[in-house]
Amino acid sequence: MLVKEPPVQIISGLWMLGSNLYPLYLFKGTSGAILFEGGTGAMGPLVLQQMDALGIDKASVKHLVVTHAHPDHVMAIPLLRRVLPGVKVLGCQTAAATLAAAKALAFFCKIDDALTRALLDAGVITDAHRPEPLTEKQIAVDRIIKEGDTVTVGGDATFKVFETPGHSPCSLSFYEASRKLLLISDATGYYLPKHDYLWPNYFVGYEQYLNSIGRLARLDTEVLCLSHNAVFKGKEDIRAYFDRAIAATQGYHQRIIAEARAGKSAEQIAEALGEEVYAKTQLLPLDFFKKNCALLVQQSLAHEGMSAGA
Repeated sequence: MLVKEPPVQIISGLWMLGSNLYPLYLFKGTSGAILFEGGTGAMGPLVLQQMDALGIDKASVKHLVVTHAHPDHVMAIPLLRRVLPGVKVLGCQTAAATLAAAKALAFFCKIDDALTRALLDAGVITDAHRPEPLTEKQIAVDRIIKEGDTVTVGGDATFKVFETPGHSPCSLSFYEASRKLLLISDATGYYLPKHDYLWPNYFVGYEQYLNSIGRLARLDTEVLCLSHNAVFKGKEDIRAYFDRAIAATQGYHQRIIAEARAGKSAEQIAEALGEEVYAKTQLLPLDFFKKNCALLVQQSLAHEGMSAGA
C-alpha cells in the first residue's frame, strides 16, 4: 500500500507532513514528539501550519532529526528551532560539521532559493510559505548520534540509529521495533510513484549504498517512510520495494559500465542519464540532474577500477 498526499496520518501517532516532494515525519508518543527530516526552507511554514490544523502541540516536539546534510533535508530547521520551544536538533558528526561550514550553507541557500521558486511555480506552496533568509550561516546540531544509539520519544517509543552511507557519507536511518516502523531518508534513492520509476542515488559509494539497502531490507518492517514522494505499508509491498531498489541500482551500474566499455565518455553517459530522469521530474533544471548523474557515473567507474575515459 502506497501512502502520500500529506498531511496524512500513517499509523497511530505518526503523521506525514510537508509535501509529497519533501515530507517530514512527526511521531508523537504519550509525552513527547519527534520530527524526522528538515525539509526545504518552504516546508517550515507549511509544517507549522499543518501542525496547527491538526491540533498538534508545538511544545510536544522534543527532537528534530537530521537524516543527512543535503539542502533539501535541512533548510526548514532554523525556523522550526525558533518556533518549537525546547526542541533539540540531532544528527551525526559528519552532518554537524557540514552544517557548521559557512561555505556549505551559502551553497545550500542557493539551492533552497531555486527549490522555493520551483515549488511556487508548481503550485505546491504559496507566497505565505516563502522562507525567510538565514540570519546565521550555520545550522547547529545539539546532539551527535551514531550507529547503535537510540532516541526515546514520549517514554513509549525507541528509535534505533543505523548509519546507512552511500547516498551521502552522513546518511542515517531509524527503526522503531515495536511498531516495525522504518525511516530511511534517501538510502534507496529517489522514487517517483507517478512514473513507477526509481532513480538510484549512490552519490558517494556504490558498494556502500547497496550494503546499506541490504541491511535495511533485513529488518522486520511494516511501515517504510521515504524522504520523497511515498510511504509504503505492508510487509509484502516493502519487501518488493527493497528488492526493486537493489535491482534498479545494480541495473543502473551495469548500464553505466556497459556504455563506458562501448566507448562512451563519462560525460556522454551522465548527459543521457540526466535527461532521462529530468523528463520525469522537472522541478530543477536539466543541468542539476546531469551533474548528479555524473557523480553516479564516477562512482560506478571507480567501483570497477575504470577511468572516466574508458
